[in-house]
Amino acid sequence: MEENEHLQPAELAARFINHTSRHIFLTGKAGTGKTTFLRNIITKTHKRAVIVAPTGIAAINAAGVTIHSLFQLPFGAFVPRIVAGQDLPSGVPYNTPKSIVRHLSMNSVKRRILLDLELLVIDEVSMLRADLLDAIDFVLRYVRKSNEFFGGVQVLFIGDLYQLPPVVRNQEQEILGKFYQSPFFFDALCLKANPPIYIELDKIYRQSDQTFVDLLNNLRNNMATDQDIALLKSHYKENYKPNLNDNYITLTTHNSKADTMNRNSLKELKGKSYFYDAVIEKEFAESAYPIEKTLELKIGAQVMFIKNDPKGEQRFFNGKLAVVTDLKSDYIEVLAEGNKYPIALEQYIWKNIRYTTNKHTNEIEEEEIGTFTQYPIKLAWAITVHKSQGLTFDRAIVDIGDAFAPGQIYVALSRLRSLDGLILTSHLNSRGMKADQNVAYYSKTKEQQESLLTQITREADAFVKQSLLQAFNFTLLDNYVYEHVFSYSKDEKRSVKQTHLPWAVKLQQELMAAKVHADKFLNQIDRMLVLGETSDLKPLIERTEAASNYFSPILVAQSEAVFEHIENVKQQKQTKEYLHELIDLEAMFYEQFKKIVRAKAMLVAKAEDRQVAKEELHQLYGFAKREEQMAKARSLPDKGELEQHRDEFRPRPRAGTKEKKEKVPKVDTKEVTLALFNEGKTPTEIAFERKMTKGTIEGHLAHYIAKQELSADKVIAKNKLEVLLKAIRELKSIKLNEIRDHVGKSYDFGEIKIAIAAYIAEGE
Repeated sequence: MEENEHLQPAELAARFINHTSRHIFLTGKAGTGKTTFLRNIITKTHKRAVIVAPTGIAAINAAGVTIHSLFQLPFGAFVPRIVAGQDLPSGVPYNTPKSIVRHLSMNSVKRRILLDLELLVIDEVSMLRADLLDAIDFVLRYVRKSNEFFGGVQVLFIGDLYQLPPVVRNQEQEILGKFYQSPFFFDALCLKANPPIYIELDKIYRQSDQTFVDLLNNLRNNMATDQDIALLKSHYKENYKPNLNDNYITLTTHNSKADTMNRNSLKELKGKSYFYDAVIEKEFAESAYPIEKTLELKIGAQVMFIKNDPKGEQRFFNGKLAVVTDLKSDYIEVLAEGNKYPIALEQYIWKNIRYTTNKHTNEIEEEEIGTFTQYPIKLAWAITVHKSQGLTFDRAIVDIGDAFAPGQIYVALSRLRSLDGLILTSHLNSRGMKADQNVAYYSKTKEQQESLLTQITREADAFVKQSLLQAFNFTLLDNYVYEHVFSYSKDEKRSVKQTHLPWAVKLQQELMAAKVHADKFLNQIDRMLVLGETSDLKPLIERTEAASNYFSPILVAQSEAVFEHIENVKQQKQTKEYLHELIDLEAMFYEQFKKIVRAKAMLVAKAEDRQVAKEELHQLYGFAKREEQMAKARSLPDKGELEQHRDEFRPRPRAGTKEKKEKVPKVDTKEVTLALFNEGKTPTEIAFERKMTKGTIEGHLAHYIAKQELSADKVIAKNKLEVLLKAIRELKSIKLNEIRDHVGKSYDFGEIKIAIAAYIAEGE
C-alpha cells in the first residue's frame, strides 16, 4: 500500500467506502468539497447506495430522501430501551422499539430496498440526532433480521459538526438526557462499540486569505484570540445600510428578519411587480420546497442563484448574486455579479425521488415521484444563516448579535471569500461564537485514532476475505430453496403449483450437490486465510478463479432453468402468485452469482492496487442479457399461442362416441363495442346503450388496440396517453395499481388499460 501514502483524504474515503465495511465520518470545514465528494461517490461506487438527510430540503439538495420517509419513523424522541423502574417524565410522547414495530407497515418495494442496501449515506449529519440514528439502527436490524449494527449496512456520515446542531425541544431534553451524553449523532448507542473512521477534507477551496483562514480555524476550535476579536471589531459598522445596488447580502438569524428585509427592499424599488408561480407535479411536500412557490420580482431587485449553471458554462453558481435587468410575464433576465452580459434565465426542475429496486437487475435505483419547477433565484438582500449553508459570497453584512446556536457565527463568517467583504452590524455574543464542547471533544477523535493507512490496509484485507466467504457460502440460498420446495406441500393437491413439485425437488437436489463442493472450497479458503497466506495473492486468486469457473455456470444454469420453467407455467391458468414466487426464486440464484463475480473482481483489484468501478461490475454481471430474460419472464403469453397450447391437452372424444354438434357461435361482444365506437360513439355512450360499465367497454377497445386494429389516441387524449406510456416504460410494469400510484388519481383505471394496450401494441 505504499502508494496510499500520497492519497488525498477524499481518495482515502473512497477506498474505505468501496473496499471495506467500516462506517465513515467524512467531515471538513466549509468550502472543502463535501458535496462534490458525495456526488462522485454515488456515481462511482459499486455498492447499492441510498442517500438520506434529516430534513426535507437537505434531502432534495442531496438528491435523496428524508430519514423519516425511508425508514417509516414517527416524529418525536426515540427511547432505545425501557429499563424496569426507570423514571421517565410523564406527558411527553416518545417512541420505543415496540411502538416502531407496531407502526411499521413497509410495502414490498421499500422492504426490498432495505434488504438490498449496502451503503447508507447520511448527509448534513450535524443536524442528525443520536436517538434518530439509534432508531435507524433498530429498523435495519429488524427488517434485515440481523444483529449486526445497522443490520450489516455500511454507513457514510457526511457533514460539518461545527455548523447547524440537532434540534431538541425542551420537553424532549429530559428524556434524551437519560440515555445520551449529547444530542449529536456520534453519541448514539449504536456507535459506541462501532465508531466510524474519522476523515477530514482539509483543502479549503473557498478562502485563500490566510489571515481569514486562521481566524475561522480559531473560531471553529474555540481558540479565538484577542487579535481575532479585534480584527472582527474592525469590521463593525453600526446601523450600516447599503444602497440597494451595492450587491451586499445580509446574513441574519431568523426567517422573519430576512423576509422583512427582503419585502421592504423590494417595496423601495419603483416599477411593476411580476409574479412567477412554480409548477408542482405529482408528489412534492410543501416542507421540501427548495424555493418560494410564488416569486415576486421587480427590475433592479437583488437576487441570488440557488443552483449551479445546469449547462456547465459556469455563468453562475449556487450563492452568486445578481440584479434583475428585464422582466416579462414568462421571461427573466439578470446580470450576475462580475459578469459583462445579462443572462436569460431558464426554469430549473427539482426532483422528488424515492428509491426502488430494478425488477430486472435487483439494483437500487432512483424513481422520480414529483417535480418542482421554478426559476432558480430568490430575493437576496437578506438570508438566514441556516439557509446559507453551502453558499459563497464576496460581500456580506453579518447581523447575528442574537445568534442562538453554538457555532452560528462561524457558519456565517465562513460563507465569505475574504474579510474584505465583511461588515458586522451587531456585536458578537460569546454563545454564538463558541462551538459546542461535545463537538470539540469529539473532534479529538481524529488525532486519537490509528493511522488511516494502517486501518485501510487491515480493513480492506478483512473485507475481501469476508466477500470471498460470503460468495461461496450457499447456506442462505439453500435455505431459501428448501422453504420454496416445502411450500408446494401447503397447497391443495389439485393446485397447479402442486403438479410442479418434482421440478422443484430436482432443482433443490442439484443445488444440494453444488453446496457440498462449495462447503469444501470454503474450508480450503478459510484455511488459507487463517494461515495468513495472503501476502502473495496469486494462489488465492488462482483458487478463486477455479472455483468461479466451476460454480458460476452451475448458478447460471439454475437461473435459466427457472426462467424456462416460468415460460411453461405461463401457459396455465391461475398461476400469477406462483410466477411471482419463481421470479423471486431466480433472483436468489442471480444474487449468489453476483457475489462470486464481485468477490473475484475485488480480489484481483486488490492485487493490482486499484478500485473496482461500478461499470466494470455491471458488465461482469451481464445486465444486458439479464434485462432480456426478466422482460420475457414478466411478459404475458400471446393469447393465440396460449389457446393452441391448451388445445394440445384438451380431452378428445373416445372412439365410437358421437361428438356433440357445434353450437352456432355467438356474436363477439367486443366486436359490437368496436362497431359502435367506429360509428362515433364514446365509451360512456356505448356503456349506457349496452347496459355495461364504462370499464368493460374500455376493456373491449383495449383488446383491439393491443392487436393494432385501433389507435389508442382515438380513445383517450394524446397528452394523457404520452404521460401513461412514459410511466409504464419507467416503471417497467403493467400493474394497474403501480401505474396509478405513479401518475396520480387524475387518471382512471380504464385510461391506464388503454395505455397498457398501446404499450403492448408497440411490442416493447
